[in-house]
Amino acid sequence: MTNYLSIIVAAALVNNLILIQLFGVSSLFYSTRRLPQAIEFALFNFAVLLLSGIVNLCIYRFVLQPLHLEIFRLVIFVATSALLTTLFLQLITKRFPLSARQQGILLFLTGGNSAVLGATLLSSTSALSLSENITYCLGAALGYSLMIVGFAALRIRLEFANVPAPFRGASIQLITAGLVAISLLGFAGLT
Repeated sequence: MTNYLSIIVAAALVNNLILIQLFGVSSLFYSTRRLPQAIEFALFNFAVLLLSGIVNLCIYRFVLQPLHLEIFRLVIFVATSALLTTLFLQLITKRFPLSARQQGILLFLTGGNSAVLGATLLSSTSALSLSENITYCLGAALGYSLMIVGFAALRIRLEFANVPAPFRGASIQLITAGLVAISLLGFAGLT
C-alpha cells in the first residue's frame, strides 16, 4: 500500500508532468479568469489523461509488445487519446452543453496534449507492473489537474497583487512556476 502511495506522490509532485517533465506547459498558462472553468478543464483533463494512460498501456502491453510492433506506439497512442477525447467531448456536450460551449476548442485539443502523450509514453517504457503503472497514471493525472487549478487561482490572485510593472503578466507567472517547481522537488525525499 505504501508503494502505491509513494508512486502517486512521485507522479503528482516530484515528477509533475507540467513543472518537472515539462509536458503540457501551455495548459498551465491557460488564460481563464474564472476558477470554475479551470476546475472543469482540469477534471476533463484528469479523466482523459487517466483513461488514455490505462487504455494505451493495455494496448502496449497486450497487443504491441507480444506482436513486436512497439515502433507504432506513438501513432497508436495519439489515435487512442484523440478517440477518447472525442468520446468524452460528445458525452460532455450532451450532459453539460454550457460547459462545452464555455471551454470551446480547449477540450478538443486535450487529445493531442503533450501531457497525455508524455504520461502514456513514460508509463509504457517503465519497468513497473501493470497495477503500478495504473497508479502512476492516476498520480500523473492528479498532479496535472492540481497544477491547472492552482495556477488558475494564482492568476486570479495576481490580478489584485501589487506586482512591480516589469514583472506583471507572464513574467510573474513564469517566476512563480519556477518557484513551485523548485518546491516540488523537495518532496523527492518522501518517495
